[in-house]
Amino acid sequence: MTFFSPSPEIDDFNLNLHKLPSVLLVTAILGLTWTDAYAWETRLDEDGILVQSRLISATKYEEFRAETEIDATVAQAMALLIDISACTQWLFRCKEGRVIRETSTTERTFYQVTSLPFPAKSRDSIFHAAITFEGESTVRVTMNSMPDEIPQTKHIRIRESFGTYILEPTRKNKLRVTWQQYVDPGGALPAWMVNSMLTDLPFKSLRAFRELVQQSPYRDARLVYGPDGTPTGISFTDSQD
Repeated sequence: MTFFSPSPEIDDFNLNLHKLPSVLLVTAILGLTWTDAYAWETRLDEDGILVQSRLISATKYEEFRAETEIDATVAQAMALLIDISACTQWLFRCKEGRVIRETSTTERTFYQVTSLPFPAKSRDSIFHAAITFEGESTVRVTMNSMPDEIPQTKHIRIRESFGTYILEPTRKNKLRVTWQQYVDPGGALPAWMVNSMLTDLPFKSLRAFRELVQQSPYRDARLVYGPDGTPTGISFTDSQD
């Protein structure tokens, strides 16, 4: 079974996890963006989930960083993260998710629609996502907004957003998930309103993520290794339910 088989639009996709120059370039760009920022401040530390936020220089919105440890493997977490249509089941306020284009086996462009509390209008966004291994076991998923990839819709288009998911096994046989994200929602929303949402979004999302990742088909995901011992993809074993 191939890597992205849980979603029909990404059936028969075989993921190669080797590093690519373009992945490194995007990561470097994001690293420069995050350098000029203030110290992290804790918003919430509850139920095993830590949520922090900080301002970035020359912006009016904060970025968040959320971290938790879950009972899952790298392969299981990756299988859920890249099942784009499944965002409606765990990503807080996600109403739609679909793949627009697969650039390569480690890069793709996807579309999402996010609802906001009344009376704010819903937002849509287009992301370029790149996957790479760092060392032998840590995985980084890097996302950068590409607002002009498709024509304007009825939703307000998010034009600036970037983030990463880092999946890192721990010594306690758990997986540390770190999610860092900056979003400028566009429109006329005041900064205080946007910044007030930066607790519920990561907290409720990661809480749902750690439950969903233990369900089929994600729990059946396994890493596939090449002859040199390097991870090359993910396969799915048959569930015994």
